[in-house]
Amino acid sequence: MALDQGSKFEIWSHIAVVIRDIAMQLEAHVLNRASTNLAAILPEVLSLSNEIFSADPSTKYASLQYWTEQLSHDSSTIIYLTSIASDGQDGDSYTSKPIAFLFVHPRAHSLPLKHGGKETLHLWLAGVLPEWRKMGCLERMTSLVMTDPSLTYTVCTTPSRFPVMWAWLLKRGWKHERDLGEGKIMLSKEGECNQ
Repeated sequence: MALDQGSKFEIWSHIAVVIRDIAMQLEAHVLNRASTNLAAILPEVLSLSNEIFSADPSTKYASLQYWTEQLSHDSSTIIYLTSIASDGQDGDSYTSKPIAFLFVHPRAHSLPLKHGGKETLHLWLAGVLPEWRKMGCLERMTSLVMTDPSLTYTVCTTPSRFPVMWAWLLKRGWKHERDLGEGKIMLSKEGECNQ
């Protein structure tokens, strides 16, 4: 059965409303070295990362010590999202465990980037639980981080391993910076003024 243009528009409009409603039920949090809840929250975010990526416990991706060291820099930040839910009884809401995160830290590059600089803020690791994907989580987190137009941001990915992430980055204006070997590619983008 073929749908006419009006029906297609109605379906997509409904989907957009559902996604917007879900996005409104997400709360963004910032975690940095000065956060009073760092000792409690950082292991939760690391656990989320390990759940999403099935990280090898012997790697930096699963190391609480490595994450703590990276978060010790002034400009290091983790943005994480939690869902706001109602307990259904008296309408009180509560915040759930993290469902998405983005870890950003400063990075010095041995070779200059295309814009000439060697210092960037690097989007090191990001993840979203499968049931929350395609609901704007990554878009929201990057928009909270990439707010300084004077800064260059970098990210590395392996398109053959993460084709959805590769397409997502290209669609949002990230530019190929350099090949890093073994299929890994660095991309860069200037910050945006989100007002």
